[in-house]
Amino acid sequence: MTELFISGLEDPYPALFGDARWTSDIPTALRVPDVESHFACARVRKQFAGTLSDGLGKTMDNRHQTEREYIRYHAATSGEHFVAGIQGLAHGIIGGLTSVITSTVEGVKTEGGVSGFISGLGKGLVGTVTKPVAGALDFASETAQAVRDTATLSGPRTQAERVRKPRCCRGPQGLLPCYLESQAEGQEQLFKLTDNIQDEFFIAVENIGGCCVLISSKAVYFLKNGDYTVHEAMFLEVKYDDLYHCLVSKDHGNVYIQLTRKAVNTSSGVAMPGPSQQKPMVKVKSEVLAVKLSQEINYAKSLYYEQQLMLRLSENQEQLELDS
Repeated sequence: MTELFISGLEDPYPALFGDARWTSDIPTALRVPDVESHFACARVRKQFAGTLSDGLGKTMDNRHQTEREYIRYHAATSGEHFVAGIQGLAHGIIGGLTSVITSTVEGVKTEGGVSGFISGLGKGLVGTVTKPVAGALDFASETAQAVRDTATLSGPRTQAERVRKPRCCRGPQGLLPCYLESQAEGQEQLFKLTDNIQDEFFIAVENIGGCCVLISSKAVYFLKNGDYTVHEAMFLEVKYDDLYHCLVSKDHGNVYIQLTRKAVNTSSGVAMPGPSQQKPMVKVKSEVLAVKLSQEINYAKSLYYEQQLMLRLSENQEQLELDS
């Protein structure tokens, strides 16, 4: 099956890419250079295979699709693209072999009863076919990308260097914000913390002296400044599910932000502030900055709960909208 899909990606127009059998009668000055032809051919194959694999990804379960995106995202060089292609192929084959079992169990857990069993079994049977095919297409796409990068580096083309980090495409209100280098760096740190999980997006970042505060749509992170990895630098994480509120506190002339966690258990079911040991405090260099941080954290928390109250479309409704 892999050979079938890869062979289907062969160039249908050899005359455009320097095949001697087709270009023997064409003047030399009009022929496409070899490096340029390899570059163009690899680009077409990569786009074609990538589009097909992304289309097939819509039919898979969320966990399998997230793992596919993680494998493809972390490839940067031509060698890493080739390794990612092999991993994607293996991931698709293994996913196809285990699809019936994993999807059926997941259907019973999420939906329950006979309907969940039948729904999961149906998804598993579909995944038995689509997951290996998507893996083969991922292999073809990543291999074509590796060939493209090799042709780019070995030919007259020079790979453009990034002059700035990727911008934040979504602000707290859901609009496109102006580019700020600090926000771009904060977004990059968040992606490293969450392994590029797209469900959690960046809101704000503030430097409070010896550490920085990274505010996302699901949690607030406190990171030490210095030569650390992102995970080593994080010394405090508070998720909005556990946060009661954020306040400004003063003690002996120092200013702090206090993150009050919710009580573990409440008999009434109403959220209550927890005991003193569940109120971590972080020192801030000025009261103005502490007030600003408190407002940003409480605002992000309110956005999180608004998102929880929104009605979300089910997978079947999304598919019906796409079909219509």
